[in-house]
Amino acid sequence: MIDLFVNSIQQGLLMCWDPILMLLIFAGVLWGIFAGAITIGPNLAVGVILPFCLTLPPTYAVGLLCAVNVAVSYGNSIPAILIGVPGTSSAMLTSIDGYALHRQGKTGLALAVQYYGALTGQMVSNFYYLFMVVPLAQLTYVFLGPEMFALYALGIVSIVAITGDNLVKGLTACAFGFALSLAGRDPVSGVLRFDLFYDLRGGLEITPTIMGLLVAAELYRQFRQNFKWAEIATKFEAKFPAFKELWRVTPHVLAGSVIGTLVGAIPGLGGTQAAFMSYNQSKLWSKHPEEYGHGSIEGVAANEAAQNASQAGEMVPTFGLGIPGSSTMVFLFAAMLMNGFIPGPLLIQQAPQLLYAAWGPGLLAPTIMLAILGWPMCMVLLKVVTLNRTMILTSALILCMVGVFTLNRSGLDVFFMLFFGIIGYFMWRYGYPVACASLALVLGNGLEGHLRRGLVLLDGSWWAFVSRPWVALILAVSFALLIYGTWGTIKLMRQNAAYRRKLLAAHLASVSVSRTS
Repeated sequence: MIDLFVNSIQQGLLMCWDPILMLLIFAGVLWGIFAGAITIGPNLAVGVILPFCLTLPPTYAVGLLCAVNVAVSYGNSIPAILIGVPGTSSAMLTSIDGYALHRQGKTGLALAVQYYGALTGQMVSNFYYLFMVVPLAQLTYVFLGPEMFALYALGIVSIVAITGDNLVKGLTACAFGFALSLAGRDPVSGVLRFDLFYDLRGGLEITPTIMGLLVAAELYRQFRQNFKWAEIATKFEAKFPAFKELWRVTPHVLAGSVIGTLVGAIPGLGGTQAAFMSYNQSKLWSKHPEEYGHGSIEGVAANEAAQNASQAGEMVPTFGLGIPGSSTMVFLFAAMLMNGFIPGPLLIQQAPQLLYAAWGPGLLAPTIMLAILGWPMCMVLLKVVTLNRTMILTSALILCMVGVFTLNRSGLDVFFMLFFGIIGYFMWRYGYPVACASLALVLGNGLEGHLRRGLVLLDGSWWAFVSRPWVALILAVSFALLIYGTWGTIKLMRQNAAYRRKLLAAHLASVSVSRTS
């Protein structure tokens, strides 16, 4: 086991000596910080470069996608501190305490704590990722159609975790994604299904479809937003504080790193939940809980460490179990599938180079680059966040269209991206999670194909199918996770319903008081 860890570290470090790969990682880090600073979010930042990544060797594509995800997690907190607008929901608490520190004239302290917490969280979680994924290389069992179906089923279970607070709408979105995956030829008989056009005989192209559902829909949504940066941006001077100022938040940073890594590894939770849990835990431990919400550097440190550590944590189920840890991981999942690699326990055996690329160039190298570039970038990004958002979003949409077109030189792909973007936008507007539909689309064809080929292999015997040792084990784990995820979703639905009833009662009470007076 120790030899496997040492070999994985060595191979990951060797990949970092590839100059072309490092140039791509450097560009990805700059793009990720920029994307985080202009608050377009990780899905859009990763989705925009997905078509380009599909033209690269698999190791380059995996490393670049991971690097952008890491950099976005760092960059999204810069506008949260400077102008009080978080780049993602995981930086929401940073926008409260960090912006309060900025308005108190402690901009340098807030940015330095964010810098320290983010880098520490990334570094701690990097090695946890190896510790959790590398042992899967010792699996020696031969996986055939039934076992592959069980792995796909395990991935499908994660849909329950990302349905949000409405299970019915989440499952409806999932059914829609499955329906899309049925277009094309039957995986066993070859019979055409839903062949509306000749180009659909091979099925819907996954890249344009998920680019539409996740990226174009997000662009349409952000076109409707209007942030008046010039009104909230202020001039400031920031100096890096003394090390003793950072040392006092070290316990909160380390605790946040552990919490973020562990919570991020649970499918469906991710950076936002990790950040909130870490922030609350930090407040319980703090000697100055009254500062939280009014400019607490401990709160900023805990939040930043957790949300950045969760990035590597999300990769553990994605690579190790074949379960995307978040909606952003769906892009990485799709990129590996479209290159012929199936994420899961067998990936470390069949394509260990992807594991090395994810750890060395994808996690470690961006963290080191952020250690060098992070602080100087903080000093210049105030001008970036004041750029015209309409111009940036329009450029991003054009870039997506060009990228999708260059994959197959097909204008129909561009049409599908824009069309599914409209569908995705209205799904988001009416509460149907597009991540569920995208994940079902990515997994649907493989799920059906392995199920039917496995049954053919075993002469149609369902008992022989489900009684195979690994199939039974994986399906049992899937069922347990399904029950756990469903109960968690129902519990969340009840909590939200109770909260809405409480707000309604308070509103009705205030209305009755105003009428009597």
